[in-house]
Amino acid sequence: MDFLGDDRFLSSLKSYIEAVNSFEQVYIALGTNLPNRWEHLAHGRQMLSKVSLGNWTESPIYETPPIGAEGQGPYFNQVVGFRYGGTPSQLLYYLKGAEYVLGRKDRGHWNSREIDLDLLYFGDKVCDGIPTVPHSQIGNRQFVLVPLKDIAPDFRDPRSGCTVVSMLDSLLQREDSIEFRVITSEEP
Repeated sequence: MDFLGDDRFLSSLKSYIEAVNSFEQVYIALGTNLPNRWEHLAHGRQMLSKVSLGNWTESPIYETPPIGAEGQGPYFNQVVGFRYGGTPSQLLYYLKGAEYVLGRKDRGHWNSREIDLDLLYFGDKVCDGIPTVPHSQIGNRQFVLVPLKDIAPDFRDPRSGCTVVSMLDSLLQREDSIEFRVITSEEP
């Protein structure tokens, strides 16, 4: 049977390609600073992979010093990207639900956490309100921009028009570079 000569097959293939091209490339930041950090990130990636429709990319895992309340341990940070077929609101609700399922406890803003899943970008969409995309603090967070640069250096922020590389360069002109250590294996 010659599938390529079958009009129904070609029509289905065209519809499939149009559907895939309509999916948005999203970028999600993952962070954790409570034991077992390696496992928390692995479970976070696993939850995100359940809604990924392809084009999965992930940065290395970085250990960074904590920002916020004193007495916290260092964070593991990572950014992943993938294609998504729902709305920004649906993805935000999924992220918050995944944090809950993965055991995140509410300890207040800038405090220790089992897992943090932040929606950074939803294609080239700009939305104010809930969710806010692009994430309002991307340009102020080295722990987001460094791993994002690893997987999407030339991605343009739809609000500012700046690339990830230029956003990181601009941030590093305003503040000192924080220490990043690449993590290649599970914690001892």
